[in-house]
Amino acid sequence: MTRQEAFTLLGVYILGMVWIILNNIYDISLVLCPTKILFGIPCPGCGMTRAVKLCLEGELLAAVRMNPNIILVWIILPIAPFILITQLATKKDYLARINAYLDKKVYLVIILIAEGSIWIYNIVRHI
Repeated sequence: MTRQEAFTLLGVYILGMVWIILNNIYDISLVLCPTKILFGIPCPGCGMTRAVKLCLEGELLAAVRMNPNIILVWIILPIAPFILITQLATKKDYLARINAYLDKKVYLVIILIAEGSIWIYNIVRHI
């Protein structure tokens, strides 16, 4: 990953954090999901903003029920900026290493099954 790509990811991370903070303060109800806008069905990520808001309110179980992907957010959100900043500071491509590790068929199948299940879960629940 180039430095520009790492800076872009860091910028996206910061914008995401700003979105979470603003949504928590002002309770913005804006549908950003292209799948929901175009086709009227929720994607596997639908409900994530509400799930994050539930986490901030201390409702962890309700957040998992809203969207099980929140578990990944709990893991990735605190770690991501450190990986990106370390990558920029040391010029070592940590994200490429992580990507190479996860780019094995077994992980892709697990991810596809998990996300497919979450997608069905969201459609059934009309998220």
